[in-house]
Amino acid sequence: MLLSIPCLALAASLALAPPDTSGDWTPLFNGKDLTGWYTFLQEHGKDSDPDKIITIENGEIHLYKGFADGSKVVMGYIGTEKEYGDYHLRLQYRWGDAKFEPRYALKKDAGLYYHITGPDAVWPRSLQYQIEETNVGDIITLFGMRVDTWIDPKTRDAQSPDYPTYLPADRGGEPRLLGKKGIEYQHRLAEVDERDGWNDVEIIAKGDEITHLLNGRVVNHGVNVRFDDPENPGNPVPLTKGRIALEIEAAEMWFRNVEIRSLK
Repeated sequence: MLLSIPCLALAASLALAPPDTSGDWTPLFNGKDLTGWYTFLQEHGKDSDPDKIITIENGEIHLYKGFADGSKVVMGYIGTEKEYGDYHLRLQYRWGDAKFEPRYALKKDAGLYYHITGPDAVWPRSLQYQIEETNVGDIITLFGMRVDTWIDPKTRDAQSPDYPTYLPADRGGEPRLLGKKGIEYQHRLAEVDERDGWNDVEIIAKGDEITHLLNGRVVNHGVNVRFDDPENPGNPVPLTKGRIALEIEAAEMWFRNVEIRSLK
């Protein structure tokens, strides 16, 4: 059940305040190899990359280096071996020039999965910070994940390829339950855009609240993160932690400076 509008507004104001942080930033990616991570790719499964989709050089993860534009590739992700909760996560990404089948005609796409708690799959049960051209910062709920959030009422009835757009409660946003279907989307705050070159991505996961930031600005937010098993609906389980993964989705790109700090 959604919280009342006053409660949602209070939760939003608290969550969007500067986080109470403790400890220093700790690298999740050491810049040299995938220690602490594993790979999961279509057709190849766990820790198998015979096509050399993933290259590490100059302290950066380079996806699809040297692949011919328009060629057919497999997709997947690079996941953490550990689960994480109560954290502030940040990284940087930039696009390359090449795109590949089966997404050659579509926008360049990737993402940042978090709160992964189920088995590895393409794609996993989780929340996602969308990293797609023109849509960076969108929230995606996958396969039973749910979150209470707020949207611009003018966009409530938007249908694919458009979706409802985040708007804070104190700016007139109205409550929305995100996660009613197998995979569901919510656009980021409309006035924030990605930059050419390197962009800064951040996720603040505090208890069962989540906040997305793009280039230093809040672009999406939700509370009451939970998993409602499609095979046993009506018994949602609060979710506050899980594995984290860098999505690999048929576009050349780089990730670097993947860091985390505790919000205990």
